[in-house]
Amino acid sequence: MQIRIALCDDETTCHETIKRLLKDYKQTVSLFSFELSCFSSGRELLDHIEDKGTFDLYILDIIMPDMNGIRLGSALRERYDGGIIIYLTSSPDFAVESYNTDALHYLLKPINGNRFSLCMDKAVSRLNHLRSETVSIKTPCSTRIVPIHNILYAERVNRSIRYYLNDHTTINSVSFCGTFRHAAAPLLAYSGFLAVGVSFVVNLYHVTEVTRSDMLLTGGYSIPVPRRTYEDVKSKWADYWLNKGDIHVI
Repeated sequence: MQIRIALCDDETTCHETIKRLLKDYKQTVSLFSFELSCFSSGRELLDHIEDKGTFDLYILDIIMPDMNGIRLGSALRERYDGGIIIYLTSSPDFAVESYNTDALHYLLKPINGNRFSLCMDKAVSRLNHLRSETVSIKTPCSTRIVPIHNILYAERVNRSIRYYLNDHTTINSVSFCGTFRHAAAPLLAYSGFLAVGVSFVVNLYHVTEVTRSDMLLTGGYSIPVPRRTYEDVKSKWADYWLNKGDIHVI
């Protein structure tokens, strides 16, 4: 399993420290790989997300100029980004505030290697649980097993289903008989998926905004929302984020 990590810290020395700690940690979890992207400001990170999508894990320094880590974490949550957040800081004064962003953990600098490893264990365990749920997609050539977390949405295309994934690829299913809703039942069995109109099933985890005409998703995708269903769609999206409980304070 690959885990995409964003580190945001205005101190480049911290970038090198986290790279080293991750390299050491990788030796203990050979089944996982890590893709680390480093940013020096909150704005730089948010712009990257806007263009290329979200991360699985965010390691955020709290004390930064312009936008501190608490504000950055709040900005992520306001975009309904459910990525795991770990805070770094040299001061314990922000610990209570960090809880408001549903942070997984809070690490004091200088970062202790053992504590970092324990924190990563918790993050990896949480992500592994999220990705353990899969759906089987029968294609013209084979059968694909795809983690439901990776599916942004599914669209009816003639008599088949096209699945849009968070790595910007798509999978086309074999032709189906009956209704689209029946064919998409394996997705709709999960509470995080919602049928929108007659041609779409959307993963609410990846929805960043609901307007009167569209659902906006990470990666720049948008889904049309029928006017008559706007209030119901928006309500179900809000209920999902209110009750999902994926992140817990430790």
